[in-house]
Amino acid sequence: MNFELRIRTESDTQEFLTWSYEGEYSFYDNAIQQEKIDNIKSLTGSDKAFSVYNEKNELVGNCEFYDVGDDGVLFYAVGVQMKPSLTGQGHGLTFCKAIIEHGRKTLGFNELGIAVADFNKRARRVYEKLGFEFVEDQVWNIRGNDYKFIIMEKNFITQ
Repeated sequence: MNFELRIRTESDTQEFLTWSYEGEYSFYDNAIQQEKIDNIKSLTGSDKAFSVYNEKNELVGNCEFYDVGDDGVLFYAVGVQMKPSLTGQGHGLTFCKAIIEHGRKTLGFNELGIAVADFNKRARRVYEKLGFEFVEDQVWNIRGNDYKFIIMEKNFITQ
């Protein structure tokens, strides 16, 4: 499957907000928390938020890049989401690779961070295959519950 990234549109945003996942992955449902809904909407049209389309021109995912650097140091983190009906089918590596390559081309970063919920073993395997390395784990309180996240980073200069 091939992927193309485009600036997020209002129509894309409305579809993202309907996405819901099965089982423990329902943690990633978009319409479950007002803060998440507001963030998705606020990034519509941003030059750092993208919709992902496949070769059939179908909306299959989204991503956002955030500058999280300190003291004037440019450091990006990425949030990635694949359409629920496509998860677990072996597209993750190609999907994430397309997102990272697009981000490097458009934003020019040399380092990238990602946070993944500890229970999401599928995503962690994909990120490891892409060369991301463990940095630390953190516990974040989301919707009144504590969740362990694994923070991973990749430096593209030292490859």
